[in-house]
Amino acid sequence: MLSILILNLVLLRISGELVIKPSQSSLTRDQYKSFIALCTDQSDSRVFRWRSPQQRDIPENLNDRVTVERQTNGIRLRIRNLTTDDQGAWECIGTNANGQQTQKSFQMTIKVPITFHSDSIQYVELGESVTIKCSIQANPIAEVSWFKGQDKIRIENPNYELVHDGLHIKYVEMSDNDIFWCRADVLETGESRDFPISVVVSKPISQTHIICTNPCAIEKKTATLICEASGLPTPKYLWFYGSINVLTIADSPVGASEVPKFVVRGNQLTINYVDETDNGKYSCQAFNEFDRKGQRAEYNLNVIVPPRLSFISPIEINFDSQHPQRVSFQCRIERGSIDSLSLEWQYLNHTSIQLTNGIFIDRTQYETHKLIELRFDPVRREHFGNYSCVAKNFADSTYSTASLFIQFQPVYVGPNTNIVTTIPNYRSIMRCQFESYPSPHIQWIKMSRTIQDPQGRILAVGIDNGVNDITIKQIGTTLYESVLSYTPTEGDFGLSFECRALNPRIGRHSFTLQRAQPPKKVNITHVKPLSNGVEIFIQSFENDDLPVVQYILKYDLQDTKDSQLQTLIVPAQKSTKQIIKVENLRPSTNYQLMIVAESRAGIGQQTGPIQFRTLDRQIPDFTVDEHINRTCLSDESCLITWNIESDGGAPIVRAEILYAQAKYDDGLDIEGPLSTPISIDSSITEYELTGLKPDTHYIVIIKLYNEVGVAEQKLRIKTNEETNEYNTVRKNPLITDDRKAQPNKWIVLGIIIAIIFSAVVVITICVLLRVFRLDGKHETTNSDHQTTPMMNGDHHSDKTNGYTNGHSSSTKYKKSISTSRQLFADHDSV
Repeated sequence: MLSILILNLVLLRISGELVIKPSQSSLTRDQYKSFIALCTDQSDSRVFRWRSPQQRDIPENLNDRVTVERQTNGIRLRIRNLTTDDQGAWECIGTNANGQQTQKSFQMTIKVPITFHSDSIQYVELGESVTIKCSIQANPIAEVSWFKGQDKIRIENPNYELVHDGLHIKYVEMSDNDIFWCRADVLETGESRDFPISVVVSKPISQTHIICTNPCAIEKKTATLICEASGLPTPKYLWFYGSINVLTIADSPVGASEVPKFVVRGNQLTINYVDETDNGKYSCQAFNEFDRKGQRAEYNLNVIVPPRLSFISPIEINFDSQHPQRVSFQCRIERGSIDSLSLEWQYLNHTSIQLTNGIFIDRTQYETHKLIELRFDPVRREHFGNYSCVAKNFADSTYSTASLFIQFQPVYVGPNTNIVTTIPNYRSIMRCQFESYPSPHIQWIKMSRTIQDPQGRILAVGIDNGVNDITIKQIGTTLYESVLSYTPTEGDFGLSFECRALNPRIGRHSFTLQRAQPPKKVNITHVKPLSNGVEIFIQSFENDDLPVVQYILKYDLQDTKDSQLQTLIVPAQKSTKQIIKVENLRPSTNYQLMIVAESRAGIGQQTGPIQFRTLDRQIPDFTVDEHINRTCLSDESCLITWNIESDGGAPIVRAEILYAQAKYDDGLDIEGPLSTPISIDSSITEYELTGLKPDTHYIVIIKLYNEVGVAEQKLRIKTNEETNEYNTVRKNPLITDDRKAQPNKWIVLGIIIAIIFSAVVVITICVLLRVFRLDGKHETTNSDHQTTPMMNGDHHSDKTNGYTNGHSSSTKYKKSISTSRQLFADHDSV
């Protein structure tokens, strides 16, 4: 056996070895690239073939992806688009003429780059156990690791578990709604790639339902159906009418308009111009990316038709109390949905009709014929008017008006009097009101029967004496009023004036004109004595013929021989109650007074004498409002106010204010001495205390003096805190302190004096300089100033105008020289 092995080795050595190019025993090539290899031998008698890693001999076919090409001294292996199937050991086998084989192989590795096979968005159900899929293809094999969030934080939570095909989440929470990163690392090649996966925490669709605000669908209006459902991600919706998707008919216009019948916006379905043909079953399909099937909800739409009433014809009858009549109105529903339908008769003020005074409502035909009847049996005059039949349902309300016109004789309704009182040549007013239908013609007749007017004279404005005006107006549905303004004479008293209404039936009412009587006695309800006067409370009578014009009061001391009767005339007020005040009476004195009322008819009966006694003089009565003065607005001053109720019967001659610091935080006890009394004018009722300390409680005493004595009131005040003003100024330099902004008067005076002094010094220096300059020029000139030039200032002013103030320039020059000489002489003397 050993000899045979040795023989074979010798033969192989003699025959030679196979040679493969490339010569490396291990090769690495990229996927999808091309590859060739050549196998040769030194002997020409060999037969070669290539064998794949799958132990399959490669045939010679130029169209195959893997093929061989025979050469004169070997065989070539050609592979197009390398795949992972090409990875492994490739063998070249050579056979000589004797049938002996020689083999040589190389190991080929196919390099596959990292490739991820996974969805970039994956949905996971909340609360469930799921796996985030991440399939990786790479050669060499890649190491896989997982990260979470935009910051790529490595996952180390025990709730996550790495599995062969992804990342397993044991219990999905809302925090898992994030980006997960699947990382692949190939250590042999140094390649590394990250693949982001958006994990969407989801819920299946549930609680799907359709709502529509009641009333949902009203004819000729818009109906909106809203589909609501729960689920994650946010549900999407499809709408169906029966089994038809409304999107297929959403673009169809309604009638001649271009408004589509159906409009879908998200979970809302809007149906425009609803009518009864839109009745039926509507459904919505709610779904999302996680739950593609979702749920469907249905809604039965019933279009509500607003009610429509038939026209109710008006009825007009001629009322006759001797022959009772009966009328009725029928209110019928012509069209409308019966859901929540109601039908009712009402007055025009929207109140239900009361079944009284011959009014009846018959509802027996409502269920069968959808009508109710309003019946008047018998008809009365007060039944005149309009009545409403009101129909309501969920869609709308409507009404139809029934008018009952009753022709009746004019009926006088007021005022309830037959007598008019006045005085001669004083305008009086006569007023009459009639109920009438049709509208009446109203006349005023003066019942002074003469041969020309045996039935009385019809009065007219501008024709009959005394007639000032006649007015007629309608103040109600059947109510009319006429007013006669008339100025009577002596001969008119005792005559009747008739107010006559014709429609054409006649209604009349007469007024007798009588002379007015003076007022009755004055009704005094109360007498209130004061210390220096009295108040008299009067209740006037409403049944006086003419209104009271004034009251005349006469008063005097009681039981005195020297009578000094005083008279006071007070105008009467329009109100029924009036207070008359008599002033300047003596205190503690008995008085008596009489009072009468006067109208245009004369002076009435006297009331009195009424005896009363004035009160004793008292100290002034005044009050302070402690709530207003309790806290001051300033930190150094406080405004004190009071209200004088009475001077006590004697004038207030003096007022004083004192103050001191409070002893306690409450109460009116003082601490330390009182301030010096501050005298103020007795006529004022307020005073501002100054020089107070900030944030301090004070007790203020107000005293009012009259000849009886002094009245005193105390109140407690508190100044404001200092920080409210000064701290604000320090914090905000833009806010100025008015007191600091006001300069001291001595500083102002000093500034003014300094300005005046500076001006005098400057003027003096200028004059001296001028004098020295002129004098120097004068001494250096031998002529009589004929060649001396003018000063600059004089030169300019004279050059502009040949004359200044009416004098020539030469004259001005001479005067200036003489003046300078005089000033210079004075300077030398000094």
